[in-house]
Amino acid sequence: MPDGYASNLSRCANGEKGTVHGMKSHDCHVFMECLLPIAFHSLPDLVWKPLTELSQFFKDLCYNTLRLDDLVKFDENIRIIICKLQSIFPPGIFDSMEHPRIHLAKKAILGGPKQYRWMYPFERFMGVSKRAVTNKARVEGSICIDYIHRETNYFCSHYFNSFRLLPTTNLSNNPCSDNDDILPTMSILQSGDRPSGKSRKYFLLDKE
Repeated sequence: MPDGYASNLSRCANGEKGTVHGMKSHDCHVFMECLLPIAFHSLPDLVWKPLTELSQFFKDLCYNTLRLDDLVKFDENIRIIICKLQSIFPPGIFDSMEHPRIHLAKKAILGGPKQYRWMYPFERFMGVSKRAVTNKARVEGSICIDYIHRETNYFCSHYFNSFRLLPTTNLSNNPCSDNDDILPTMSILQSGDRPSGKSRKYFLLDKE
């Protein structure tokens, strides 16, 4: 996963006890979309397929572009998926927090794509604001002063090319190459991105 997409989920997993704990709301979102089919792939198909369908439901529902006919299908499929899960897992798992999944497709029909209604940016901002409190007697003032300092640093960073606001200068998962010798001579082909996978040669056809 790219840097900043999710936290270090390995810290939340206990291999000896086989448990996952301490995940935040966005970590649960990433787990439901990407890691749920991988984590339970060793289970029988009778159990694994409904979990995969549930993961695919959340992934389809979180697309940037949604079609009305697809949302109607999502609304019908989630009811079948929940019935499959209820026939496999004990009733104690299905509490009031499991029921809102039925209404997610209807919420998307009324409110549009989820991308414009996330609560994650506000939760992160509230977390940053809480950590900025240095004087508990003046909570609002501490948050305001820290916000002004961060905005001032960000504004001044535009005038310094070598100034970075990131806590780490080298990102582990998506580094950019600084070696100018390996870059093409044409400016249109020059890029500081890292290629994905093994490099290979490809010759364009006459039509291309």
